[in-house]
Amino acid sequence: MNAMEGAAGWTPRSRFASSVVHAINGFLPYSRYIAAGRTRKRERAGEGEIDCLVRDWMATDLNPAVQMVRTVNQSAKAVYAFNTFNANAGLAVRTNVSSVGPRSANDSQSVTKRDLLATDEDPTPCRIGTLMVLDSLISTVQRNEREHLVTKILSLVDIACYLGVAASAAGEVALVFEREGYIPVADVARKLGCHQRTLERRLREEGLTAEALRTATRLIRATSRLRSTESLTSIALDEGFSDQAHMSRAFRASCGMSPSIIRSLA
Repeated sequence: MNAMEGAAGWTPRSRFASSVVHAINGFLPYSRYIAAGRTRKRERAGEGEIDCLVRDWMATDLNPAVQMVRTVNQSAKAVYAFNTFNANAGLAVRTNVSSVGPRSANDSQSVTKRDLLATDEDPTPCRIGTLMVLDSLISTVQRNEREHLVTKILSLVDIACYLGVAASAAGEVALVFEREGYIPVADVARKLGCHQRTLERRLREEGLTAEALRTATRLIRATSRLRSTESLTSIALDEGFSDQAHMSRAFRASCGMSPSIIRSLA
């Protein structure tokens, strides 16, 4: 949905805030998705434009499900991961793709089945956008395979640097959490040389809170560790969750899947 709406009116700071929020809660109102699709349809947006919108957003997408799919190194695994996400995430439109790397929404090698579970509308740009998401992921996976790359899980700091907002209040708080762990906001403010209220006000101006940055950092660090053989309980406790059930709830809110399913994508 973020991709379909495009970057109209976004600044680098608001874009960063959207990436953080999407990592915590990837389920935005489906009505916005439909509205964005209608807008693109009225504008007669072609595949090329939608492809640019999708790839632009995917470059800063921090959602655990997307992050984990980026790390695989075979196209078939990417398709499996995409279908697993759609089957488990409780989406209003569930898409199943049987293909190995469609190059466009009209690729004859791509067989797509879309079940409309909570809506009777599925604008053409939305259907195109879905395949462009998969195509973007497969492009990354094919590069991993071709160049023998091990794609890492991106952190908040990585995206803040990419967007040029590392020196913003949110970027600096993200760096503190990444280096120091999940310390209280008052301690973060002291490390940054300002009062807590001043820091909280600056974060609000950027569309974020310290708690949102802490939660997103915790989820992303846990996602990275899901590629290991560590127990889920150990990961949960080490990353500041009260227990494994707490971590599972956070992941389900983020991407509709449990940590064990996310782990299976790798």
